[in-house]
This record gives sequence, C-alpha cells and structure tokens, in this order.
Amino acid sequence: MDRPSWVPLFSHVLITLWFGIAQPQQFCSNKGIFSVSSTYSNNLNPLLSSLPSRMEENGIFYKATVGQGPDKVYALALCRGDLPSEKCYSCVNATSQSIKQQCPNQKEAIMWTDSSCLVRYANRDIFTKMEEIPPFCVSNPNNFSGDFAKFNETLHGLMEKLITQASSGLKFATGYVSFTKPIYGLVQCIPDISESDCRICLQKGMGEMESCSGGHEGGRILSPSCIVWFDLFRFYEPAGTLDAPLQFPPGPAPANLTQPPSPPSPANVSPPNQTRNKNVIIIAVSVASLVTVITIICALFLWRRMKQKVESKSRQF
Repeated sequence: MDRPSWVPLFSHVLITLWFGIAQPQQFCSNKGIFSVSSTYSNNLNPLLSSLPSRMEENGIFYKATVGQGPDKVYALALCRGDLPSEKCYSCVNATSQSIKQQCPNQKEAIMWTDSSCLVRYANRDIFTKMEEIPPFCVSNPNNFSGDFAKFNETLHGLMEKLITQASSGLKFATGYVSFTKPIYGLVQCIPDISESDCRICLQKGMGEMESCSGGHEGGRILSPSCIVWFDLFRFYEPAGTLDAPLQFPPGPAPANLTQPPSPPSPANVSPPNQTRNKNVIIIAVSVASLVTVITIICALFLWRRMKQKVESKSRQF
C-alpha cells in the first residue's frame, strides 16, 4: 500500500526541526568591532550588497576589497561548484544579508548557508591563504548500520580519489561508488589557494570528519577554505546542470567514480525499508505524544468538573 503523500513531508519537517541540518553556520570573530557610522561600516555594507550581482558576472567565486589602511575590507563569496547560477545568486544574496544580522559589528565573520555557499569578510588579507579554522561539522543524524569497517574503507577510497582530482585542477569534484547503498562524495576548495594547500585542507577536513561524523551515514566539514561532504543520497546537483567552465574534460573516469547513467533524483527515489520504518516510528511517536497530551488535558478537565460539582453539593448542605 502506498503511503499518504503527507508522510514524507511530515517526516522531513520533523527531522529538519529536530536536527537543524539546514541551519546556517556562522562565526563572528572577537578580534575587533566597528560602529554603525564608522568608515569600516561604510566600506563593508556596499561590498556585501554587491556580492550577489558580482557572482552572476564571475561564476561561483568572487573576491574584492574596499577602502584603505585599517578601514580596508576584504570580502569573498563562494558557491558549491554544482549549483546552477540562479541558486548560487539566491544563496549569496541571502547569506550576505544574514551575516550582517548575525554579526552586526564584528570586523571579521564567516557564514555557510545550507552548505551551499560561503560569504566571508575581514579587516585583514584573507585571499590566497589556506585556513581550516573554524571548521563547522554537520552530521547526518542516522547512525550507520552494517559492516562499518568495510564502509569506512570504501568511503576513504572514494574521498581520496576525489581529493586528488580536485586538488590537481578544478578545486572541485563529485563522485559515486557502489556499496550496499551508493556512497556520494563532494570536495571543493576556494579557487585562489594553491593545489598543495587545497589537498592539505581537504585531508584535514577528512580528519575532522572522523571525530564528528564517525559512525553516521553522512557528514560534512565546512571550513573557510574548503568543504568535504559524503552521504548515502545524491545531495549535489546532477552533472548536466553544472556551468560550462566547471564541466570536467572528456576522458576515462577514475575507477569506481563513474556517475550512474541517469540516477534518479533523491526526491523521486522510493525509500528503502529502513528509511520507511524510521518514518513510521517518527510519526508513531509524534502521534502517541499528541494523544497523551490530549488525554491528560481531558482528564484534568473532567476532574475539575467533578470537583466543582462536589463542592457545589457541599455548599448546598
């Protein structure tokens, strides 16, 4: 029997509320503050406001400066390499506004939104420098069930090939490898760092992943200079939507990294029994909790009514 159409939506809403996977990750530095009417503020605000339109003109990465001396502002924006231009614009536009709200007077800040784009600014030169601090960790809430040693071995083989591919050229790579469930991976570096720094950043990201997402079905590390992500569903855009400058050159694909001919979109994939069971459990727990609350309220209401009747009869006597 097919599940009601509201079941996947209800389960998705619950998971999002409970685990906050899509929440922005931001860091507001305490190394300096500025006032609203300061020269630094007057340099920063128009620079942040210009980022979305500049991204439309320059692709997935843009950096610029405004001002001189201690009031000079360095800012950059980066979109994930698989995002279509309209999604990149929307993400950078939202992030460049949110970062001002979350870090209203800090001279240095960084924000990742939905692991899709990065906006960063500072009163120091942040260009062409590899920085892995602060790293943000976002884990898939589901624990992995199965042969974890084999899973870990397969995952590391995939990610090492992606790291090699990304650090040797485009600073971006996605890949897929077969397991009991497909494992998908994505790695990306800020385009203006060197190939060697890109590799170092991605390898450190994998090291961070061990401590924050070990034993989970997926996870991601978001740092100022790179992103490392794996999961058991295809979380990145299909290859056909990549902007032309980011398409990989023709040639034989690395072993085990070839994309399926036409993998279905995650939204149209029938979930496995395990996922279906988890959805049922989530809904059952939610419904049971709601019924319990209603029952308690009704019981309290009836008890109060009976108490009022008893007190009324007592006064009559």
